[in-house]
Amino acid sequence: MPVKASWTDEASGKTINVVGTTENIGENSTLVNLDILPPVGSEVRLRVLEEDKPIIDVATRVIRVERDPSKPLAALTVLSNFKKWKTTAMEAAQRWVTRHWQLNYEEEWVN
Repeated sequence: MPVKASWTDEASGKTINVVGTTENIGENSTLVNLDILPPVGSEVRLRVLEEDKPIIDVATRVIRVERDPSKPLAALTVLSNFKKWKTTAMEAAQRWVTRHWQLNYEEEWVN
């Protein structure tokens, strides 16, 4: 699912805004693919999008990053709106997976 992430760069004080995608969404965390990775420990404002519309906006904290140039990832733990996260984000992720699985299933499994 598409996401928008923003955080304040501690060195410059500037706000960094990036777009990315989720790799997975859990009950209180998510793994996101971002071109620019925030520092571990920083607070990130995360907006999850569905059909280009924000469906949830939450504060998160970076707990781990993977600096693989082909797939840079940040693991984020949700800091607020837990109940809404569990219902809104997880249900949207389930719809996304179901929709994409059905589309890909027909293309990949041809007898």
